[in-house]
Amino acid sequence: MPFSNPDQALIHRFIADGSRPMAFDANPMARALGAELRAADLRAGTVTLAFAPDPLFIQGTGVLQGGAVTAMLDFAMAFATLAALPVGGSCATVNLNTAFLRPAPQGRYLAVGEVERRGRQLAFTHARLLREDDGQTVATATSTLALVQPDS
Repeated sequence: MPFSNPDQALIHRFIADGSRPMAFDANPMARALGAELRAADLRAGTVTLAFAPDPLFIQGTGVLQGGAVTAMLDFAMAFATLAALPVGGSCATVNLNTAFLRPAPQGRYLAVGEVERRGRQLAFTHARLLREDDGQTVATATSTLALVQPDS
């Protein structure tokens, strides 16, 4: 079965290529956020993504805009879900809740996403966004994703 989601294809290329850091190639928003796949566990449904957001996402107070922070968390949760799905599956966020714990200055970040529970139609996930330099968590999120099953 071919990949219907280029992001899921990226996860499988990453694993096949020895899990060396891999930049996003098919997603313009992820590219603008400087996204890179760092770790993926298909069995556990976990991923670690790195981000170096473009200055475009800095707001007037010199920190990342909340939507950009939320997008990084959303990517981590969606990628964790894609990692856990069969080839050809996909997902779409239907609910997302973000908690902003501290300001997020421009810099490098790690987003760790994990699938807590997955059924036939929904996956329940959580993620945290950490500053890469000191490991401080700047935001956390939970989401529910609708699952798109591959054609049989």
